[in-house]
Amino acid sequence: MVCQRALGMAALPWLLAACSTAAPADMVERTIDSHFAGELQLLRTLQLQPSEPLARWQGRYGVYLRDQATGSDFMVRLEPGEGAEALRDKVLVARAASREFVASQRAALAQLQRAGVQGDFFSLRALSPLYGSMRWSIAVFADPQALHKDADLLDEAVLRAFSEVVHLDPDPMIDIYPASLKPAYAQPLAKGYHGMVEFIRGAPETFMQAQESGGDAHWRLGAQARPAPYIVSARQPRLRAACYAEIEAMRRHNHLLQRHRIYLEPSRSLLEAYQIPARLQAQGLRQGHTAFALLDRVQGRMVLRGIVAPDAFDAGDIHAVSGVYAYDYVFATGELRVRPLALPDGVLASP
Repeated sequence: MVCQRALGMAALPWLLAACSTAAPADMVERTIDSHFAGELQLLRTLQLQPSEPLARWQGRYGVYLRDQATGSDFMVRLEPGEGAEALRDKVLVARAASREFVASQRAALAQLQRAGVQGDFFSLRALSPLYGSMRWSIAVFADPQALHKDADLLDEAVLRAFSEVVHLDPDPMIDIYPASLKPAYAQPLAKGYHGMVEFIRGAPETFMQAQESGGDAHWRLGAQARPAPYIVSARQPRLRAACYAEIEAMRRHNHLLQRHRIYLEPSRSLLEAYQIPARLQAQGLRQGHTAFALLDRVQGRMVLRGIVAPDAFDAGDIHAVSGVYAYDYVFATGELRVRPLALPDGVLASP
């Protein structure tokens, strides 16, 4: 059978792409039925296909199981030549680890619920093998059409709750996904947490993969909005001062900061969804890449306010920019307003 899904970051053993195979299926099915009937549900057996740096994983299988006691899924890796006894022992160990993991996820979920978080969301708090520290990810689903009606993306009660959650330990990474993606994430949404393994769009996703994902998200909610320090270099001091003065004003006067001490920053996916880079480029801003942006309310309108500083390819300095511009994108009307903040000496303002 063909691959169910191409998994990213294939250079890590826990992020292996999986393709189905029937080679050990009969043995696996017999073993699960014999030792775990009524306790575990066999979901599928997939052959792990490693990338070239992980050729040692060649021939391994992933056996995906659902624990009927918790409703959560987990996986065991089967080595080439391993039989029923080895599989049984691995399943016992993996099931115990999964139940411990589920208990910790339910505790994290309860903490969020006590803070008042509600609606469509799921949580994942676990030790990251990649970073060696605890990480807490929260995926929230919201209807982007609210912005088109000049309404807040999240309910007032949810915003108040997250104004507390952002200060929990470890600092949660709160990503907001469009509500249209809820069917793809139905499995973790139903529980309120991400288990050791979840099937997303029909393909298995480990909790370690989920910690490094977020590509589908449109917004990041946080207590701070830190611009990159290199949007404009010190070699252009006047432009740099104008750039960071505008960013500081955007942050200080942001309506979400003033009401809830939080910010909403857009992802690249959001910018592309509204064709903002392309529209900036069409207005003469060369690459049209954006340097900093926040969701805000301006004169009753929900607006994306941002900074763009196009590279000056012909300036003889690889760090130079051709100017600093501010833009407002009005969600209700689709209008994109651009104004120059600062330009190099002798350059006329445009657009």
